[in-house]
Amino acid sequence: MDPDTHQPPTTPHSFPELHIIEPISPHTHTAILLHGRGSNGPEFAEELMEESKLPGQPTLAEKLPSWRFVFPSSRELWSTLFEEDMPAWFEAHSLSDITSRQELQEPGIVEAVGYLSSVLDYEIVRIGGDAGKVVLGGISQGAAVGMWTLLCGEKRETLGGFVGASTWLPFAGHIGEYVGKGGEDSPGRDFVESKMSHLRHLVASPREFRGVLNTPVFLGHGIDDEMVDIELGRQARKVLEQLGMEVEGKEYQGAELNGHWVKVPEEMDDIERFLRAVESKNGSN
Repeated sequence: MDPDTHQPPTTPHSFPELHIIEPISPHTHTAILLHGRGSNGPEFAEELMEESKLPGQPTLAEKLPSWRFVFPSSRELWSTLFEEDMPAWFEAHSLSDITSRQELQEPGIVEAVGYLSSVLDYEIVRIGGDAGKVVLGGISQGAAVGMWTLLCGEKRETLGGFVGASTWLPFAGHIGEYVGKGGEDSPGRDFVESKMSHLRHLVASPREFRGVLNTPVFLGHGIDDEMVDIELGRQARKVLEQLGMEVEGKEYQGAELNGHWVKVPEEMDDIERFLRAVESKNGSN
């Protein structure tokens, strides 16, 4: 793998080209940020950097000049809810009942996790092999599949961090049941077990050997989010904490798009603070 090439290795599935904001100063850290359903990498980058700042203030990339910001794009999938093809990481038939037809989520999650894992591994190599200098995250469905990408990293080291906004965790209940060895078998639980069988071992490992579960997490969510209910965000945080992860959860009110967006400036400031903490902990030396 050549770390100087612009794109990661090709994958069996066709995903659009990465959108990248290169660092202004010498490269020390990387953030891989995933868009929500109906968007794409370039659009999400524009909205997050240019439209989620106060007038006259620098963008997040300008505040963190040594960071490389990578924005992958999903493929287009058929939506059974909207009855049309649209950009999506996986099919989510309902967010009012995330267990409704959840078997439809499985193929997209598997394909997206495979692709995003290759992007993540490539960026780790590109930064010199130090996973602690790479942050994964996103908004809404992007953060949802991002959490799955994180948790499926069986052989991966601890990342610098994970950042999620206005999101939920697909199959959250089954993950908790599987790792806790409780609950009855079900198709969803079988899917979780087949993809995350390593989690049970990691949970039982000493702290220094828990790999991805040592990754610090920040989850922000609007209490007035009309798209992804705040209770789904709270459930995601609870399940990650059950896995033994350190999760900082913050709730906001008054964000644009009926609460389903990053709250400006409070949440953007918290994300910047979280990334600076990663920078401080995993310096350039």
